[in-house]
Amino acid sequence: GGGGAPHCAARSAKRTSLDALESGVDISMNSVPDHQNLRGKNQLKTAGVVPLLKPSLWPAKESIQESTQQELLPQWDVACKAVDEEHRTSSASLRAVACTSDAVITASSKPIVKVWKVAEGKVVETQKLRHGAVGSSCVEVADSSSLVAVCADDGGIGLWDLRTQKRSGELHASLPTAWKAKFTADGNRLVSGGPSGVLNFWDLRNQALMCEISPEVPRDGRDAKRRRSDSRSAEATAGRRASNCVFSLAMSGDGRLLGCGRGNGMLCVMRLEDQEWVSHVQAHRGEHAVPVRGLAFDASSRLLLSGGDDHHACVLDAASMARSRPDRSLASPQLERFSAHRGWVTSCSVCPDPLRHLLVTTSWDSTVKLWDYRAQALVSTYKEHTDSVMACAFQPSQGQFFVTVGVDAHIVLHVAKEQSQALVPVNKTT
Repeated sequence: GGGGAPHCAARSAKRTSLDALESGVDISMNSVPDHQNLRGKNQLKTAGVVPLLKPSLWPAKESIQESTQQELLPQWDVACKAVDEEHRTSSASLRAVACTSDAVITASSKPIVKVWKVAEGKVVETQKLRHGAVGSSCVEVADSSSLVAVCADDGGIGLWDLRTQKRSGELHASLPTAWKAKFTADGNRLVSGGPSGVLNFWDLRNQALMCEISPEVPRDGRDAKRRRSDSRSAEATAGRRASNCVFSLAMSGDGRLLGCGRGNGMLCVMRLEDQEWVSHVQAHRGEHAVPVRGLAFDASSRLLLSGGDDHHACVLDAASMARSRPDRSLASPQLERFSAHRGWVTSCSVCPDPLRHLLVTTSWDSTVKLWDYRAQALVSTYKEHTDSVMACAFQPSQGQFFVTVGVDAHIVLHVAKEQSQALVPVNKTT
């Protein structure tokens, strides 16, 4: 219920769908037929989308694959697989995860947010942040690595200080606007969104709502109308179309762009300097609504990568669309998409190391995949989870490790081989 709604689906339907896919029969209502797949250049041109990976932008894919395999893409090993026994015994799933330089923060369907220490190849629980009586749909850490924001299933956004291990405040949001949240680069603001499709900008110093921005694409090409918060705001936003629902948010590393993944498969990009929408691209496609559940910018703050219910991943050149033009026209979107999983793509995370063009995707099909997104080449597939994998996150700044969490209440730590060689060997389960 509540914040868990973005991932809700009948478990039996999931198994039936996967069994059919294994046998070569596609029964998914959100699958993309071959004639809608935009991987071919002719199809991209027909759809009005320009292929992204052009020779003028990147080297040929063959040379990329050869160089990355030799130098930039070490083997990533599973260093540790920890079990949250408290959640497993109560059949509670881990829904969201975030990382600091040496810690992992997990949120779940229970009213507990946990902090886990990462050291010597182990993941050890160190803190429990308890509040309220409902679970959480999102957990985010500010660049300072001390402030944590948690989106609760009742619509509130709690703020925690990891240094004091205490709750430092709450943003009085509502369920329609608080499924997902992201800190801005300066750490002074927070952006949240949810079923209403409206984006809320919060002032963290005053813990107050600054403004709301509508999801609609303005017909005259200008930014959507801003409205100040008042007592009628919740009623106004609650009636908006479900297709505009915010399923994912991403902030570029340079703090200039905000990415928004919606329930209708759209990737929307906002230029934060003037809070103007600069891109609305139909990236994920299907017979019905195809939510964009995973979203992340690359290390250069240029590319926006996504994963959706069409089982595909997409790469959008967001920076080129954000450049101001004298006539205020929008650039043609440069987009590529590729098949990633046999089920919904539930999350994605990009390695912050600019020398490693790596994308991690998780899926309802219980697998985790590591990609070279420049070449659209699969680097590794991991099957450590026994049920749907719900979220993933890279260590910020250096990207020395990434973690995945899922319905099975497992936390899996993946480390690059050159780092794992220096770790103290441990059992796969701790």
